[in-house]
Amino acid sequence: MLMEWSIAAAAIAFVALVAGLLYAIRIGLKRLERMQASAEALQKDLQQLTAQASSLLVPAEETIKTLKEGVQSAEGLFKAVKGAGHTIHQSTSALERVTSTLSDSAVRHAEQLAGKRQLDEAVQWAELGLTAWHLWQWGRKSDGVDNGRSYSGKG
Repeated sequence: MLMEWSIAAAAIAFVALVAGLLYAIRIGLKRLERMQASAEALQKDLQQLTAQASSLLVPAEETIKTLKEGVQSAEGLFKAVKGAGHTIHQSTSALERVTSTLSDSAVRHAEQLAGKRQLDEAVQWAELGLTAWHLWQWGRKSDGVDNGRSYSGKG
């Protein structure tokens, strides 16, 4: 009888062991399913992030190109400003020469007018005005300036 009890206890222990193993396997499978679902969700999120990142790369590339063009334009602008400064310097020099010439001519004409008749005075002032006008026109053409714009030689 002791042997029968031992066999029964061994059988019960075996059944309990198998039941425990089946329960552990079932819990492991459920955890594995949850991990698989999490991995699939992660993969889906990763695909969405990849798509979003790809869609951001095109505008970013265009922005970088625009910035590069802006820098190149600014470089051209700086060169143009430097050229304008040079032109202004030349115009100022020409204007100083014209002013000096006009001043000298006015002094000469004023000295000559003191001893001549009124008709001579009018002729000399007309000559002075014409000289000034010619000098002014010469200064504009030699400096390439036309009413604040660069002289292109057209029209």
